[in-house]
Amino acid sequence: MDLTWRSSWNKVAAWGALALLALLVLPLLVRARETARKLQCEDHLRLLARGCTDFATNRRNYLPSNRRVPYTGWNAQLLPFIEEGELSARYDASRNWWDGANSENQVLAATRLSKLLCPSAPNGDRVLALQDPEGNAFQAAPTDYVGSAGAYLHNNVIDQLYRGAMASPGRKYGGSNVLAGQAVRLDEIVDGLSNSLLLVEMADKPNQWQAGKLHINRTQDRSPRPIVEGFGFGQWIAPNWNHLRSFGFDGTTAFGACSVNCSNEGSLYGFHDGFANVALADGSVRPLRSGLDEETMVALVSIADGELVHPADYLPR
Repeated sequence: MDLTWRSSWNKVAAWGALALLALLVLPLLVRARETARKLQCEDHLRLLARGCTDFATNRRNYLPSNRRVPYTGWNAQLLPFIEEGELSARYDASRNWWDGANSENQVLAATRLSKLLCPSAPNGDRVLALQDPEGNAFQAAPTDYVGSAGAYLHNNVIDQLYRGAMASPGRKYGGSNVLAGQAVRLDEIVDGLSNSLLLVEMADKPNQWQAGKLHINRTQDRSPRPIVEGFGFGQWIAPNWNHLRSFGFDGTTAFGACSVNCSNEGSLYGFHDGFANVALADGSVRPLRSGLDEETMVALVSIADGELVHPADYLPR
């Protein structure tokens, strides 16, 4: 009887020890996996930023940008500089990015490129259902990274729009008193390459997030969404840029006090604990802390307006 009791007790103790060990180890495993995802996310941004600077080296110092004749996005221009030469050779830059009648562009839009996604973001397998101007439905693969074309301060009037490194040609940036006639040259970034945003996280588009909560889930949408020729909903092949803005801390109202991780509707948004990643014009990758104030964000975006920004102004505390 005593031996039976001891055997039962030993089994209970063993199971208890295993359960305790699991409680101790599981959080460590979760943290280790997220650390690996975070580092990979940084590597992807670093690759894209290096591709942008390599592009500039080969294009008289001009950064990649969007074009309107035909409509082309900077991601497509970057393909040969991010180890996607075969895809670049198939993409017809003389046709609109959605063209399916005279080129492979519409087919290529569905090509999923893991280097354009952040592993920390959800729904990496999402697909965007789109419709071209002729009424043809097609699918497009997503990206979690966006070009920093400019930023609004306080409201979205032209006089409050400041020019960024990936400024879209043909746009007036009233806050910077500039009409962008062409893509930005690296030597125009006089505020300093290490002080100016190039690319930012705006993850899990076209799904809409507000302050850590999924507000609108478009992952399962099957009804094709009519494209906007010069803009994207989260597909990499479109002109993938944004004029950044802040939101309230609940993510519901634009032009509040929060410019990071409060909304992904034209605002910086990453799925990391307390920050979102950005690539600066010098090719480095930095975290911007959640809840960063609007003025600092605009100062980081603008490239030639004389703002002085120190890393302590934006790094996680």
